[in-house]
Amino acid sequence: MKILAVADLHGDEEALDRLRIAAMKNIYDHVFIVGDITTAGPASYADDVVSLFPSCFAVHGNMDTQEVINVLENRRVSVHGKKKMLGEWNVVGVGGSNPTPFRTPIEYSEQEIAETISKAGLDKHSILLSHPPPKGAFDQVEGAHRGSESVRSAIEQKNPLMCVCGHIHEQEGEMLLGQTLVVKLGAAKSFRAAEIEITDKIDVRFIKF
Repeated sequence: MKILAVADLHGDEEALDRLRIAAMKNIYDHVFIVGDITTAGPASYADDVVSLFPSCFAVHGNMDTQEVINVLENRRVSVHGKKKMLGEWNVVGVGGSNPTPFRTPIEYSEQEIAETISKAGLDKHSILLSHPPPKGAFDQVEGAHRGSESVRSAIEQKNPLMCVCGHIHEQEGEMLLGQTLVVKLGAAKSFRAAEIEITDKIDVRFIKF
């Protein structure tokens, strides 16, 4: 199973053109889109992105809008607060972000994030798509950790297979958090993405697309 994972497109038109080229190569079984598809819209950009790939799993980011959420719901690609099967695994999602200093369009309290993940039924067979990273994992901005405490707590309690996240543009990488592989994506507006291959193990390759 080969997956392309992207986050933080922020409505960039050149990034969309590059994704069109990636889609035409038809080498990915599935695509994960992990929030901030736009910067406060337009919803048509989100529609253009998710329509490129036949199998797409997505969450919104804190810079998206309700109109973008509606697109993801109408296209039936949203996994925010949901569980969708993916072979022998399942995909669970939480969009938006924990509170920021900037009062961005879609922010949730830590309690709301915890409730969203709990409602979806995260388990050890899950791949968690979370726009914010778990606190302490590739989440430093000016020396402060900006990730979500609730995402970290859910990972520590439920031990999902993997967490794919974005939000913090400054960092990308992979690390183990307990038994869970955290894949922190760079910003797709800078043409950063990850190729994830799941066989009897998980291989992650960070790429410029």
